[in-house]
Amino acid sequence: MRFQSPVLVGRDEETSALRAALTRAEHDRGGAVFLVGEPGIGKSRLASEVARHAVGRGFRVLRGRASRAVPLRALCEAVLSAFRAVAPDERQLGAYLPVLLRMTPDAPAGMPDPAVVRAEAVLRLITAEKTVLLLEDLHDADGETLAVVDYLLDNLADAPVLLVATARPHPDGARRLAEEATARRVAATVRLTGLGDDEVAELARRCLGEPVPPDVLAQLVKVSDGVPFVVEELLNGDLSAVPPTVAAATVHRVDALGPEGVALLEAAAIFGRTFPLDVVTDLAGGVGTERLLREAERAQLIEGGQFRHALTADAITGRMTPIARAALARRAARSTEALRPGEPELVAELWQAGGETAKAVECLVRAARRAAALGRFGAAVELLERGQSRTGDPDLAADLLAALADVLPLAAVVVPADNGARAFALGERLQQALTAAHAAPERRAAVRLAQARVAAVAGQWERGLDLLAVTKETCPEVDVVKAALLLGLNQLDLLPKARALAERAAATGPPEIVCEALEVLTRCTRGQDLAEARQHVQRWLQVAEQHGLAAWRLRALLELGITDKYLTTGVDALLADRRAALDTGAIVILIAADLHLGATYLVRGEYGEAARCGASAGEAAAKLGLHALAALAVAIEAGIAAMHGDRKATDRALAQLRDHGGSEEIWSYSSAVCALMEERYDRALAEFDEVEEAVTEPRILRGTFYQGPRLLVRVALGLAGRPEHARLAESHLAQVQLHRTYFAWSDAILLGREGRVAEANAAAARALALSAGLGLPRHLGLRLAGPCALADGWGEPLEWLREAEEHFHHLPAPAVAAACRAALREAGAPVQRRRRDHDTVPADLRRAGVTVREYEVLRLVVERFGNAEIAERLFLSPRTVERHVASLKARTGCQTRADLITHARPLIGGSAPM
Repeated sequence: MRFQSPVLVGRDEETSALRAALTRAEHDRGGAVFLVGEPGIGKSRLASEVARHAVGRGFRVLRGRASRAVPLRALCEAVLSAFRAVAPDERQLGAYLPVLLRMTPDAPAGMPDPAVVRAEAVLRLITAEKTVLLLEDLHDADGETLAVVDYLLDNLADAPVLLVATARPHPDGARRLAEEATARRVAATVRLTGLGDDEVAELARRCLGEPVPPDVLAQLVKVSDGVPFVVEELLNGDLSAVPPTVAAATVHRVDALGPEGVALLEAAAIFGRTFPLDVVTDLAGGVGTERLLREAERAQLIEGGQFRHALTADAITGRMTPIARAALARRAARSTEALRPGEPELVAELWQAGGETAKAVECLVRAARRAAALGRFGAAVELLERGQSRTGDPDLAADLLAALADVLPLAAVVVPADNGARAFALGERLQQALTAAHAAPERRAAVRLAQARVAAVAGQWERGLDLLAVTKETCPEVDVVKAALLLGLNQLDLLPKARALAERAAATGPPEIVCEALEVLTRCTRGQDLAEARQHVQRWLQVAEQHGLAAWRLRALLELGITDKYLTTGVDALLADRRAALDTGAIVILIAADLHLGATYLVRGEYGEAARCGASAGEAAAKLGLHALAALAVAIEAGIAAMHGDRKATDRALAQLRDHGGSEEIWSYSSAVCALMEERYDRALAEFDEVEEAVTEPRILRGTFYQGPRLLVRVALGLAGRPEHARLAESHLAQVQLHRTYFAWSDAILLGREGRVAEANAAAARALALSAGLGLPRHLGLRLAGPCALADGWGEPLEWLREAEEHFHHLPAPAVAAACRAALREAGAPVQRRRRDHDTVPADLRRAGVTVREYEVLRLVVERFGNAEIAERLFLSPRTVERHVASLKARTGCQTRADLITHARPLIGGSAPM
């Protein structure tokens, strides 16, 4: 018979604290509790008690147990338990659902996730409903698990979630995490101590169902030291003798299962507290395994796929000889490698326990490659450090660094390079070890290449080039890394060399290197020839799709969208990239796509869409700590405010942008555009001049967005002439539709000023065609070209000014709208008075100058009422109606009443109300 207390004894205060925390979570005041104590003190029992109580109150409970052998194991188990219970809410998880699926053990590699994205995915999962997240043995957790837990702790305050974590009080990462979280009041720490003498007596009585004899109780109190697990184990030994140790009590019950049962439990214990049933069955020979497992469960030694307590496994392995333990570990390694090829970390632990260090390091190489390919760079670095600590062979350690370096190109965009500095430091230590060991030159060169890759990701261009300077080998990988480093220096004289290296790598490298080289070529050529850059991107996309390189495909789609944004202000490619990123859960790419969409919508004058995209991306980027992307979202906000002439909102956004470290160019450009909307041209030009002074980088390597409007303003005000226009119109900026529009308007003004009317009209026609569907580039051109065309006698200035007035009136940018009306009045053109119902007039009719009263007349004309009937209905005189009809014909260019009806009916879109 197995003795175990049916109730929790001696933990009333701790239970009350946990139930209070559960009540707070029930009212959307989530939090966390760390249960800290020595092995056997009752952490798991107390956690299970709160979990049982939580289920009774309608909470779901997600469980996971940490293991150093398997990175993210506790979180993966919790995620899997959520998926097993009920399908997660895709509407709430959105693009984070694929991220969660990639946390499962059999997830395919090739789509890395930043650690913070993974953390946000787990947060969204657990906050979808009332949840208790129970993470056990957090002292065994890897660094990435602790990083996710740390993120969760800071984001549970308004969620219906209680996180409960158990840990031992050892000086490790889990204890530091608990102490720091408690200090910043996002968690509480409950420290469990031994039971008092009376509580030990009560626990024994509960286990036995009757009071314990005084002599036995005295021995229990003396031996157990108040540890509940030890009390129960001792009671399940020979009660009359009371064994002196819990290990002896455990071994006594193991031996009772017979030789086959002992062999089975020894095979299980070699894995620790949790063991894989399929591997243990294989080790035990598979005959009678189910029966033996049931007997072990009846003996309360195991529960499902784990021992009842970690001390149970320790007791079983502790009685084995070192030689027997090592032999069993080697057998377990071979079996696990065959049955579970996707768990190289666990196999590495077994080979290490079996004394096979070289094989253990080889497994760690595979584990590091897989972890890094999944974006688990923290885990990959931990595996690297573990391998270095276990082997004195620098060649084996170099394999580990190379494994991490292989996937560092993905880190440049898909995954922020948070671990770059750490990986670089590891490379430095490894380089020293290789030098001391007189390792082969090619080994040392491989490490230098890996370090150079880290330098390229971290933006340490010169450091990376110094590392490659002594490398005489030429291969595609060296070429592409050197090309990226040269390009990063942003020096025009180095551009041809970078391009030549990238072209050579693209011609001879494997698919991943080809994609990387084509990315470098795209950046090399984008400033000079957007069409050529687009060809590189299309080839890059083709290679990625042909070889199933999902992350490279997404980056190519994003780059294609950016290129099309410059070439045509089109959004189709960006929308396609966004859909692909959403489907695959590539959160960083998704945020970047939204930001580029927001910037494009801003140019197109679609300010509602721009605001939506910018706000969505900005919120996500800020939450994930992607500060550079968050700054771009603020820049979109500043641009929208500027184009509405809202100085307070513009300055507020720009102040926030400056706090984010935004560039001086964005600051001055947005402020200058706001000045244009205020009709303050002196200030606008001063701001543009500040941009000109601030931008010192070679513009052939980058796009600028201030040159076009600056030139147009200077030309319109007579401050710039043909030489300045020619210099910019013949530059790389002329590839960009945004700038081509401004250059065409500037050209038209200059041609008109030179008396070349026909050519000015042709240039204006180009500007109108280029600016179709755009916002500021079209309407600022109309506003500034209109008065110039009036003065010099070319174009259709009255029509342009009316369209500009209409646009800026509805933007609203009242200062510019008023300036357009003033120009119309000065030209002697009729200026429509804006009555309260002005916005009811269709846009095409408003642009033609139709007033609200004229529109009322027109609606009745379209219904074929005569002038007398119209006069009666609108309380006007027939003569007044006649004047309105004549004005309508003139404004619309119609000769007859019938023509007017035909022209106006589709614009009105329905019958007039009776």
